[in-house]
Formats: sequence, structure tokens, C-alpha cells
Amino acid sequence: MPPGSDWREDRATKWPPFLLATLLYALVLAAGPILVLYAGATHGVSRYLYQLVDLPGMVVVACCAVAALLWAALPSVTRRVVAPRLDGPVWPVVSATLLLSLLGVPLIYHGYALSMDEYMTRFQAEIFGSGRLSVVIPEPWRRYGLAIHGGFVSYDEVTGVMASNYRPGMAAIYALFDTIGLGPYSSAFLNAGAVAIIARVARQLFPLDRSAPLLAALLLATSQQALAASLTSYAMAAHLCMNLLWLTLFLNDDMRSHCLAALVGVATASLHQIHPHLFFALPFLLTLLRPFRPRELAMYLAVYLVGHAAVYGWDWMSFDRVVASLTAPAAATGEASPVKTMSILDRTAEMLVLPTSHALTTVAANLVRLVAWQSVALLPLLVFAAPSVRHDRRLWPLISSVVLSLLPYPFLMPDQGHGWGYRYLHGLLGCLALLAVPGWRALGQAPQLVRTWVVALLLATPFVLIPIRAVQIEFFVAPYARATPMLSRSTADIVIADSYRVLVGGDIPRNSPTRLRLPVAMNDHYLPPDMIATLCRTYTVDAPNPAQLKAMKLAVFDGPVPFLTEAYAARNRALQECHR
Repeated sequence: MPPGSDWREDRATKWPPFLLATLLYALVLAAGPILVLYAGATHGVSRYLYQLVDLPGMVVVACCAVAALLWAALPSVTRRVVAPRLDGPVWPVVSATLLLSLLGVPLIYHGYALSMDEYMTRFQAEIFGSGRLSVVIPEPWRRYGLAIHGGFVSYDEVTGVMASNYRPGMAAIYALFDTIGLGPYSSAFLNAGAVAIIARVARQLFPLDRSAPLLAALLLATSQQALAASLTSYAMAAHLCMNLLWLTLFLNDDMRSHCLAALVGVATASLHQIHPHLFFALPFLLTLLRPFRPRELAMYLAVYLVGHAAVYGWDWMSFDRVVASLTAPAAATGEASPVKTMSILDRTAEMLVLPTSHALTTVAANLVRLVAWQSVALLPLLVFAAPSVRHDRRLWPLISSVVLSLLPYPFLMPDQGHGWGYRYLHGLLGCLALLAVPGWRALGQAPQLVRTWVVALLLATPFVLIPIRAVQIEFFVAPYARATPMLSRSTADIVIADSYRVLVGGDIPRNSPTRLRLPVAMNDHYLPPDMIATLCRTYTVDAPNPAQLKAMKLAVFDGPVPFLTEAYAARNRALQECHR
């Protein structure tokens, strides 16, 4: 303490952010178990993953925070550790991020598409690779189309027309990478691109802070959630990369860059779902109202209206138009009636509900997930950055973007199903890292113990948390990655996966949309007993039993199935008849 300073003034100005950070960390980490175990937040596979992966992860995060504090409190450590100068080049961080992801895709994720969301990316990418927008299922298999390819498709049983019912952007990116055999690594390159771009955005927002680019890159590169998403076929890494690309173009603030940003925005809206980019971009676009920028506003409005109308028209281009062309001759002779499909607005309206207490607690539990899957240093840095952010109006759109992006989920999709961290807000990870940047400078006014603590947290993430996450993810993914090829190696013509006893067993069947061949794997959720009986009369049919599934380390429900008991019993009776 400098001579003549008042220790009470020193305590009042330097220690409260640290105390607030530690208290906030304790409250956040305690909230996860309380919301899930006692308030009943989340359900299904999301709840299973929370208990299997997230809660243990939160315990490790808490242990890291406490261990780092105890280490920082040692006098010998406090005297020697100095906060590093973060004014070096960014390319080593980008290269290390890419290398970790490239290794993680085969070693941790086994090159697999775990969830149906991930599978739909590869499904549609294969269709694109064949030069088409949709496929037509061969006539003998049309009755079983959903059992073969799952329920995340637009499908007409009469004509056999099928396409993914997600927007096509991520599938197009995957297909582009797949032309050189790098399809499974597309998210790895996109995530590394996001790390490179965030350094440029930090330079634009904090031109006088030499540590800003490297710090922002480090925080994003050590986000456990970002690294996990880089191993997958989700559109999340693409959302993050393209949001940051949009932001750096927007901050260039010239007409050419704004035109490019508008085009990037339309491309981002095409990735998976339309709404995430709009909620992200709206707070930044509103800054064009003051001072009033009519040319830029008119340009964004025109490009977004035309572009989003085209994105919205994906269902018509890939599905409705093809179905109509195939049914028109039959409809003209009265042999078939026009097929009515649900538009994206119809599907949204069907999902829209008023928020319930369960929805609100589920979103809150997922926000805890979000915090626990970032760099352990992020939350303390956000606390230290708060005064600077409060007084810097340029950073307010970053906060508004995060808050606004959260608003739809209590109404539409409070829970995410599969996912590492809170994937619905993945495109906002760059905003969080950028908001934490001023915290590093504010840390210079904190006591040495606090600075040492944050440095320790920054190091704990890559050396402790990321390896643990790798083990957790591989442990969950590996059984499914083994089960899918096991079905394809069967000597039977048809292999039926158990979606009743196996946790998300319906995700296991994988069949090529363009080259359907035996054995065909099917999801029994879409196979009533009469369809199983029909298959048995024509083909040899196999269904792995629970003992075989358990041997692959899949999560199998023992005893009576607690749901759909009658349907499962009917399924088993049909299979028993089949094997007589």
C-alpha cells in the first residue's frame, strides 16, 4: 500500500469487485444443482447430460476457483507471480485452437454426428454433394421413410420427396469442405476463424488497449463450449464465426463494409434457424438511428428483407415445389390430393407457448451451463469490467445483444436436448469475451492476490478444465459412435434400433439419403407393429437386445420402461412373431 494511503479507502475501492466475483461464482455454481435437482429444471437427454456432465463440471470449476485462490494467497506466490503482458501476436492462439480441434474430431468425437441436429447437417450436405436440393426415397421404402431417416426431415410419403427441414447454410458449408474430404472438420476451421476475427474486433473496440486482441482471442480459444462445438456438425461454430465477421464489417463503418455485413447476415440466417442472427444484430443496427443514417438503414432493410425471404423460401425450393411437380399429374386425374406441408412460421407457431415456471427455471439452469463451460477467468473479468462497460456506450450493444438473444427461449425452446454448454447462445460467446476485455486493465488496480488469482484461473482452463471436458465428451459420444457402424455390419436386411430402452436410441440409425442399401437401420419409434410384421414377411430383421446394447456402454433403461409401455410391449410382440 502506498505511504499515506488510507487502508479503509483501499479496501473500499479495490476489494469489492473481487468479493463480488467470488460471491457471484458461488451463487452461479450453486444454482445449477438447485435448479436441476430440486426445482426440476430441464428434461430428457438435456437433464441426463446435466447430471452426467454439467454438474461434475461445475464441481471442478468450483474446485479450480478455490484452489487458485489458496495458491494465490501463498506469500511466496504473491510476491513472484506477475500478470503477463498480453500484447503478443494472435496467430499462435489461432493455430493452437485449430490443432486441438483437428485432433479432437477423430480422437474425442470419433468423427461422429451425435444428435439428429448434427446428422441433418451431414444428411443435407450429402444431398447437395449429389447435385440436388432434395431426394426421392425409392417406392418400396416410402412407407418407412421416417423410420429410416428420423423425424427432423420434411417428408412426403406419397412421392417419397425428402429434405432437411433446417435452413441449408451449415449443410452447404459442410458440403463445400467435404469436396476436399474435410467435411467433419468444418466446425474446427470455423471456430479457429472466430478466434482470429475476435482479435480484430477487439482492436476496433479498444484501439488504445494493446492487450485487447490477444486477451479476447485467449478467452474465446479457451471457451470449453467453443472447443466442444468445434468437434461437431452443429451450426454453432458457424454462427459464432459469422456473427463476429458481421460485427467487424459493421464496425468498419463504411458503405462497402455495411453492404458486405448485410450479405453475411443473410448467410448467417441461412445456417440453421433464422432468428439467432436477427436478435444478435438488432442492437447494433439500432445505433444507426442516432445519428440517423438513412442510406445504411435502407440498405440493411432491403437486403435483409429480400435475403430472409429467400431463406424462408428454402422449404418451397427444396420440398414443396418438388412435391407439387410430382403430384400434379395424379392430382389432375383425381388420383391424389395436394400435399400440405408446414411452413417455418407454422412450426414456430406450434411451438410457441407462454412461459411456465419450468421453462424459466430451465433457461436459468442453461445459463449456469453457459458460465461453467467458458474460461474460468471470464466471470471475474466481467465483474472487473462492469464499471468500464457501464460508462462506454460503444459496448452497450454487446450487452443488449446477449439479453435480447435470450428472450425467445422461455417462449419457444426452453431446453436444448443435446448440447455442450448452452448451445442456443453460442453465437454470443464473442460478445461475452469482448465485454470481459476491460476487466484486464481494471485488474491492474486490484491487490496482487486478486491479480494472481485471475491469472491462475486463466491458466486452469486449458490445463485442467479442457482435458476433463475432453474425457467427458468422449465417454458420452463413443458408445453411439460404436453402435451406428455395428448396425451397418449386421447380416440382416433390416436392423431396428431400440428408441424405448436406449437413451435417445432413435439417434443411432444412419442411412445414406442418396445411396440407400442393405442393411437398412430403422428407428422403432416410427414402426408400429403392423409395419414390423410387413418388414418381416419381406426381409430378414434383427433388433439388438438390451444386453448387446449395454455391452457398448449405452445408457439402457432396466426393468419396465416408464413410458410408452404398451407401445414397447407391442413392438416386442411383433419382433417375437418375426423370429418364429
